[in-house]
Amino acid sequence: MVKFLLQRPIAVLMAFTACFIVGLVTYFSLPVSLLPDIAIPQITIQVTGENSSARELENTVVTPVRRQLLQVAGLREIKSETRDGAGVIRLEFDFGVNTDLAFIEVNEKIDAAMNSLPKEVTRPKAIKASATDIPVLYVNMTLKNDGAYQETDEQQFLERIGGECGETPHRTVTRSGYGGYNRSARKAFANCS
Repeated sequence: MVKFLLQRPIAVLMAFTACFIVGLVTYFSLPVSLLPDIAIPQITIQVTGENSSARELENTVVTPVRRQLLQVAGLREIKSETRDGAGVIRLEFDFGVNTDLAFIEVNEKIDAAMNSLPKEVTRPKAIKASATDIPVLYVNMTLKNDGAYQETDEQQFLERIGGECGETPHRTVTRSGYGGYNRSARKAFANCS
């Protein structure tokens, strides 16, 4: 084989050039994204029951909804957690499952379970996970003096970033004062120099 290649150097050069050109074309035609839109195969159901103990909520609401959700196609794992007044059911699906269709099916199963739930219970909310829901930046602000936290402190910080970067990020804040910023924050901070 080596002898054959050594006897035909022009053919080897042409094959190498063709492979190089095909590589360049495919390199520039592939889309590149820092945070691509991928479908996370996970759906969360939030159950609320005001003035209900965890055991009562588990027995009257979470268990019937779980039984209905076990029939959803492509379901890999189901987990539930119940506290006083609230419960969460997490559904994980196999990769490759169309999460839009699974979301529709989950809502249909919740509607079917509503017939067996107490009348005073509000309809559980289904939330589809998305890559844009994952915070890309956490900000922890500490006040210099012992004064009370004011929204204007954070607002001034974000306006300064937005003025420098061209876009003001959206935020989610917990009670402890920690803030998570979503995909628009990535765009805002990516434009910074």
